[in-house]
Amino acid sequence: MTGDDPAGQLKGLMNARDSLHRMSAFASRPKKDKIKEMAQKLDIEFTPELMKLGSNEAISAALVEIAVNNGKSEAEISKALA
Repeated sequence: MTGDDPAGQLKGLMNARDSLHRMSAFASRPKKDKIKEMAQKLDIEFTPELMKLGSNEAISAALVEIAVNNGKSEAEISKALA
């Protein structure tokens, strides 16, 4: 996936969203350590605003969106989510 391919980005985001949905089914409250680790892997600053999004799914989706906007590849994002 390249940063200039909107269709590829959308597909990657949809795959990431599906993975996040599966992950969130097992945990109702955000797990700060896991979110912080994911942000670190994606070179994204961990901020209190991220935790205010409330759920693992919402926070992870925001991290994926930020990562895509920062030019991270689908492979890099998937690795961080694993």
